[in-house]
Order: sequence, then C-alpha cells, then structure tokens
Amino acid sequence: MKETIRQKVLETKRRIILEEAARIFESEGFAALKIQEIAEKLGMSVGALYNMFGSKEGLYLAYVEDQIRRFQEQLVQACAASPDARACLIHFVRLKFAAFSQKRKAVEDPAGGDPLFFLKTNSRLAETIRPIYDHLAALFAKLHESEPLKERDFLKIAHLFNAFTTGYVEYWLSCEKSLDESPETVVARFLEGMKA
Repeated sequence: MKETIRQKVLETKRRIILEEAARIFESEGFAALKIQEIAEKLGMSVGALYNMFGSKEGLYLAYVEDQIRRFQEQLVQACAASPDARACLIHFVRLKFAAFSQKRKAVEDPAGGDPLFFLKTNSRLAETIRPIYDHLAALFAKLHESEPLKERDFLKIAHLFNAFTTGYVEYWLSCEKSLDESPETVVARFLEGMKA
C-alpha cells in the first residue's frame, strides 16, 4: 500500500512539474535556459530535477512526450465527434498546426539548432508516437473504402502524411513564414498524390 501511494505521489509531482516546465519552455524557449534557472522556476533543487529527469534534455524529452500524449487525446476526442475519415485527417492537421503555433518558443530552439530534430524526436519517442500513427493508419484504411488509395500499407501512409505536414512546420520555422495553410488544402494536396 505504501509503495502504491508513493508511486501516485511521484506521478502527480512529475505531472505538475511537466505542466510548469511546459509554461517555461513555451514562453521562454529551451536553448538559452540553464538547468539552474529551470530548477529555480520550478521551485526545486537541481539535484531533485536531475533525479527525476536525468538532464535538461531529459526534462525536455519528457515535456515532448507529455505533449504528444495530450495531442493524441485531443485527436481521438475530435475524431470521435466525426465519423468521416477525411474530416478527421483535417482535424489532425488543424491540431498539429495549432500545437506548433502555440508552442513555437518551445520547438524553435531545438529545431533551429538541429536540422534533424523532428527525426531524432520521432525515433526516441517511437512508442509514444505509435498510437497517433495507428490512429492515422485506421483513418486512411477507412478513407480507402470510399476514395481508393494507390498504397495499401496504411501505416506507411500515416508516416508519409505526418512527414508531409511536418514539412509545413519546418518551412514555417526555418523561413519565418506563417503557418496559415488551410488544413483542408494540406489534406487535399496529400491525398492528390495518394489516389489510385
């Protein structure tokens, strides 16, 4: 019983720290912050922060993982309200663009400092991201019933679609353009290349 309570306390503490870290990263960025500054802003010691996350990068990866989980919850909720696969793909793009727009400071530093940032993040967090790919694959399988696609590996299409939409985000970040492309247009362009 004591171990269960201790585990729940640690999980709650971790969730609260990640919520506060999100506010810090999303308002101040990541690269310029020192671990000491982050610890002070979180109201904890550097040692406690290291014990929980291992490093500044470990805290950032935990933040990213938490954001991915939240994104998946939003996507599943949005798609539950709409049985139409194309509409759900549009929800995906809308949510993705909104998430990056709202969190620009949090992704700008790591992405700008490392051109392979998104690829590395995907590989490190593969298990966390997998449910999103599975969800997208199911949407493409459903869409295939009414709009035949030339590729039948729906998980592959999900990965290609994510990469396609990430290309818009990378363009936005690196060229300082606006992320104002209509989600409907993005989905239509992608599907145009995938139709049988």
